[in-house]
Amino acid sequence: MADRIKGITIEIGGDTTGLNKALSGVNKEISSTQSALKDVERLLKLDPSNTELLRQKQKLLADAVGETKGKLDTLKEANKQVAESASNYEAWNEKYEPIKKQIEETKKKLTDLKEQSKDADKQLASGEISQEKYDAIQEEIKQTSSDLRVLQRSAKEVSDEFGNPVSPEQYDALQREIVDTEQKLKSLEDQAGKANVTLQQIAIAGEKF
Repeated sequence: MADRIKGITIEIGGDTTGLNKALSGVNKEISSTQSALKDVERLLKLDPSNTELLRQKQKLLADAVGETKGKLDTLKEANKQVAESASNYEAWNEKYEPIKKQIEETKKKLTDLKEQSKDADKQLASGEISQEKYDAIQEEIKQTSSDLRVLQRSAKEVSDEFGNPVSPEQYDALQREIVDTEQKLKSLEDQAGKANVTLQQIAIAGEKF
């Protein structure tokens, strides 16, 4: 899941966060509950009529249903937010890509200049270069850093203008994740219903006995 919807950001309670990060907690809870369910299932195979185990299974399934509903709600909220901007992707990309390219080139230039600066420190100390040349390198680093900040602001402004749209691939991945989660929720609800019926049947059989 993490790779499929990587890069999608949503707003929750006024804070913008990555969708993967927003789901990380509930995914851990789901994983923990599923692990506990498997343990109970293994024990039930040895003792299918154990009412205590059946009650544990019933509770764990109820927890799993609640956790999966929480995940589905978050995915649907993300879908609602990104759906409004997904149609802007092409227009956004057309304006954003040239800036992105400039940012990458400027970052590379800045890295190279900083490497030069390291050498220049030694060269200045040993008298291999003049103070004037050393100062010129430092000034270029300062200017390039400033240029990078301007470009990064421009990139943010473009993304804000178009609503931070997701790519068609990201949008499709989100739709698949919603469908998968809906199917898992239905399966868990079915299992919970069956577990409840089994527990009732054993209780009725016990009363008759």
